[in-house]
Amino acid sequence: MSRGSLTAVNPKICDFPSARGNDLVARLAEDSKTWVVGELGFYTSGTATPVSTTLGSTNAAFQFCDTQSTSTSTSTVNVRELNIGDRLEMYVVNDGNSATIGAGEINSTYGVYGASNVTYLDLKEGTGPFRVKKIASNYEPERNAVTDSPGKCIVEYVGDNQD
Repeated sequence: MSRGSLTAVNPKICDFPSARGNDLVARLAEDSKTWVVGELGFYTSGTATPVSTTLGSTNAAFQFCDTQSTSTSTSTVNVRELNIGDRLEMYVVNDGNSATIGAGEINSTYGVYGASNVTYLDLKEGTGPFRVKKIASNYEPERNAVTDSPGKCIVEYVGDNQD
């Protein structure tokens, strides 16, 4: 049964098996950017910046742990850097459009898409650091259907895009 349109939220880490864990680190923030807790970001010229509709889709490397309405060139932000094997639960889009996800996407890798301070797995970006491991209609069938849009899945971070 379909539940219709769902409201997406930022990815949440559901497992981080890496040996060192996912400690918070302070990084210099890119000037005049905004973000919210859970949003994914990448490094550009040594500064932390959120993934957008056009930037960072294949090189997300960390998750923001603070909310900031505006940054300056001297701001620092707490981030949790992603490690190989970390697993996140994410909602799905296809080039910014709400999308479903099915068993055919399991083990495929994708990039991400950021809009309105929410980061999504982007099925249009066929290269990227996130491999689909499970779809929500299989691991939570009582709350999720394969027809849900946006769909939801668990991905594993397979890229090592640390700065």
